[in-house]
Amino acid sequence: MVAQAIQSVISMLILMLIGAWLAGKDWFRKSGGTGLLSKLIVNVLVPLYMLNNVLTKVGTRQKLWEIVVCLPLPMITIFISLALGIWMAGRLGIHAPRRGVFINVMTFTNCVLVGFPIIISLFGEEAAAVGMVYYMVNTICFWTIGVQLLREDGGQKSSLFSKAGLKKLLSPPLLGFLLGVVLVILGLSLPAVLANPVSQLGGCATPMAMMFVGCILRDADWSKLKISRDLLLVLLFRFIVCPALMLGVVYVMPLPALNKQVFFLLSSMPAMTQLSVMSKESGSDVEFASLLIAVSKAFRTRRISSVEIKFLHDFNKDLYFCCTVMYVVVSAITG
Repeated sequence: MVAQAIQSVISMLILMLIGAWLAGKDWFRKSGGTGLLSKLIVNVLVPLYMLNNVLTKVGTRQKLWEIVVCLPLPMITIFISLALGIWMAGRLGIHAPRRGVFINVMTFTNCVLVGFPIIISLFGEEAAAVGMVYYMVNTICFWTIGVQLLREDGGQKSSLFSKAGLKKLLSPPLLGFLLGVVLVILGLSLPAVLANPVSQLGGCATPMAMMFVGCILRDADWSKLKISRDLLLVLLFRFIVCPALMLGVVYVMPLPALNKQVFFLLSSMPAMTQLSVMSKESGSDVEFASLLIAVSKAFRTRRISSVEIKFLHDFNKDLYFCCTVMYVVVSAITG
């Protein structure tokens, strides 16, 4: 499993290097550069990626219903993480254009690219169905609340529940996700002539997003991207505090062991790759977002086999360990 995780990160680094190489080419810049690339990802590739994921990983109404009844658990922990992120941003004086990025990284994780290979390698294909529960909540909340926070960073102040806010809420990625849910509810599937290009183009979303991260890091002003308090705090909360919250919640819930283990692992995954693209589109701090995505993915690979693997065998000890760490960290930060 560790070798597979390392291989995954090396693949992502190669894609980022290709993106950095592209960013240095005049023909790429003259053709639209990162602006064109971000619009292609957000408006075409990610919607098809969402549609394909729902149709292939959910597929039937029965499985959709099984997922829906389990939604409250990840919903509780994600909203707690969201509230904690908003509180911490205010407490630490983190303002636009970085506030939305800070909160998003603390709250939402990369379930599919990093999370699903890990849980499937640990627990088998059965874990993918359980993982879809967390994925659905994570995805819906990011493309609604998370994106709204990024837009506020960029000076777009419309309320989420206003007419303008609702129009922005129905972004192409969310529409792709909802279309997939509707098709599953109706018991419909795409004909092969449509399913094949949807799958092929959707499969390009993550590689293109990683190339976009490479483009942004290539053009970034590295004098502003030194190891900072904000970066360290985000990593601390993403990989220790937020997973500890999930650990505490699943410990007291009457759930099968597999559900508890999968939810815990997915809550400790790195930042969503699409965060960088949406930061660019929303006018948020795209350089900070890209740096966090790159660092969190590398950091996540290094700690993938210690605390989590121990947790899988000794649930109680890890509960006390993680909650103690969370208490110490929060106490130190808040004084």
